[in-house]
Amino acid sequence: MTGIGRSAFWRGALAMGLTLVLVFAVNSAFPFIGYPPAVVAAFIIDATPGGLATEMIERLGKAAIRSLAIGVNVVIALAGGVLAMWINKPALASSRALRALAAAAVVFAGSALLGLGAVGVEFRYAGAAYALAALAFAKMATDTPLLAAVEPKRVEGDETPLDAMTSSRRRFLVRAGWLLAGVLAAGGVFRAIRSRGGPRVPIAGADRPYGGPADGGDFPHLPGQTPEITSNDDFYNIDINIVKPAVDHQTWTLKVGGLVDDPYELTFQQLQNDFEVVEIVHTLTCISNRVGGDLISTAVWRGVRLRDVLERAGLQPGIVDLIFTGAEGYTDSIPVNKGMQDDTLVVFGMNGESLPREHGFPARIIVPGIYGMKNVKWLTAIEAVDVDYKGYWMVRGWSDTARIKTSSRFDLPTESSRVQPGARLAGVAWAGDRGVRRVEISADGGKTWSEALLKRELSPITWRLWAAELEHASGEVKVLVRAVDGSGGRQEGEPTDPHPDGASGYHEINLTVV
Repeated sequence: MTGIGRSAFWRGALAMGLTLVLVFAVNSAFPFIGYPPAVVAAFIIDATPGGLATEMIERLGKAAIRSLAIGVNVVIALAGGVLAMWINKPALASSRALRALAAAAVVFAGSALLGLGAVGVEFRYAGAAYALAALAFAKMATDTPLLAAVEPKRVEGDETPLDAMTSSRRRFLVRAGWLLAGVLAAGGVFRAIRSRGGPRVPIAGADRPYGGPADGGDFPHLPGQTPEITSNDDFYNIDINIVKPAVDHQTWTLKVGGLVDDPYELTFQQLQNDFEVVEIVHTLTCISNRVGGDLISTAVWRGVRLRDVLERAGLQPGIVDLIFTGAEGYTDSIPVNKGMQDDTLVVFGMNGESLPREHGFPARIIVPGIYGMKNVKWLTAIEAVDVDYKGYWMVRGWSDTARIKTSSRFDLPTESSRVQPGARLAGVAWAGDRGVRRVEISADGGKTWSEALLKRELSPITWRLWAAELEHASGEVKVLVRAVDGSGGRQEGEPTDPHPDGASGYHEINLTVV
């Protein structure tokens, strides 16, 4: 690769990178316009064999999706470099208009085709956005001030062609830097707006905020311990989407069909007005959460009973599963008996507000006792079937029953802390819909156990806060925690990885008692 070719390549890569930032900012402000790298990443996720996908999740956890997104964006940016080299070939160099047209045609065609696969994207919007992005790339790759950075020219006086090229490259980098800063600033604003959770719309029952049971009063308040209810901003978020679906609640409908007597559709307002609105406090956890991990949170969910929604349609005999479909095409299922329980809900509210976009606005399923992957977000359809349906992650080797395991963790002190005798220990324990009966602590590596103090739970389907004191210990100690669920079942001590049915084992921390 010649010096000019290298310069063209890196200029093109930078130009494509800036274009991607621009399109991302546009997508943040107008979610109905797709983001091409997200579509590419979604295609890769769908095409990845289940074993490989599981391996990536095992190794990278919640960073797996983020790593894929970064990788796709980097590859597309480098492809921009290759494109810039092509449009700066001598055959095209004599005509700036021809090169601009070539760049625009290639970028627009590829992006527009990708945009067709984006959820909720209308072609006229995507086409207009990608056309602007293509023109931005073409300008950066072919305009005279930028072109001069890779095409040295003869100058008068003492300035050499190399000096001219260096000066032009410096001007290009300064301009590009200012452009990047401006685009990133705009993108940051749009990102901040979007991170606020999407649209805030009125929801039924907002005039009756959740009060919760009275505090028992004897449980210590320890700085650093997990709050009983997780704020919407801090609630863990794991799904298969690089860019979250943006669903318009005014045109959204929920289809109820399959083996039912009267299939029907619900609007957002009908969902709230036609059935009894209820609230539950429920702890949601991810099946890929490792021992001691943070992929678990608790919220107050507001919605309607799934049973009421199904009974209006009239379930036919022989139904085995209920299939849930999300706006992005994600599917999963639960047994019909689980769907008919009182606390299985179609929810539209979270902690007193409408669902944030990243947590499934305008509606999602909440199924206590089952890992989060089956609590489908951005719900658009419920189908009753007479087969045992395998959802997105089931066909990739994960558990179909997905029953939450009894688990516990330390919140404080942290690993390798130096503490004094009698130091406070604290954390949370959970067991799905079975509740937590007891939490035990061992300060001698599991030889003996003592019972911790439990705070009264907000509901039988939430985690419980626990606290204890580190007694009769000195020097280097290994402290373990385990829980006993409401049915008397003790937490499994044998360590296992999250795949295929959730991690097991005792959370342990090493402390120095001084």
